Amino acid sequence: MKVRVTGDWPAPVALRKGWARADARPWNDAVPLAHLRLQRGNAAFIAECVEAVAELGAPGVLSPPLPESAQRIWREAGFRPHAQLALLRLDLGAARAPDRLVVAGGPADLREALRIDAAAFDEFWRFDRHAMDEAVSSTRRAAIHVVRKAGGGLSGFAVTGVGVTIAYLQRLAVDPASQGKGVGRSLVRAAARWAAREGARSLMLNTQRDNVPAIGLYETEGFEVLSEPLAVLKAG
Repeated sequence: MKVRVTGDWPAPVALRKGWARADARPWNDAVPLAHLRLQRGNAAFIAECVEAVAELGAPGVLSPPLPESAQRIWREAGFRPHAQLALLRLDLGAARAPDRLVVAGGPADLREALRIDAAAFDEFWRFDRHAMDEAVSSTRRAAIHVVRKAGGGLSGFAVTGVGVTIAYLQRLAVDPASQGKGVGRSLVRAAARWAAREGARSLMLNTQRDNVPAIGLYETEGFEVLSEPLAVLKAG
């Protein structure tokens, strides 16, 4: 029995075989690789998903960011390290107030948020609409925070989600024209305060290991760089 694919690539597709489940979408609109997210299944199913996505036209497949403890079945399926990420954690206590005015955003802000994201990140790491939607919907509760420009538009945005006791800063980006003005720091603080109000005890995030300015900002806000990094793995 082959993997059954539901959906029309390059829109997100569902992959099914018996009890095994996975989802795939383009990595983003600039990099023609696929992003595979496993819900349940073994290494053989992952390998079959790679073949199925290749038949759809993707020249390679990338995993989500994975800790070393979760990489075994992906490596058994032929995946190898492609990019390293630092994992950081903030224990939520008395969160500091933002220096800039941070307000709740909504779906109407996502188009402008994607413009900022494309300007703030290099081609490989930028979000497209599918990735942004996934970030917003991947936890039980999520919030979009924005800093608005006086003349209209956004200076920056953050997407934060809460599971049970752990919150995730899924995305944060600042317009390059607004960097160095406290926008990113204010968004971090707003995300932490929201997560604490939602009952989370810690806030997690990841960023590129060579993104020294971002890691430095997070550390000054109380984040700890954890000893176990994350890796995006690649097959094909």
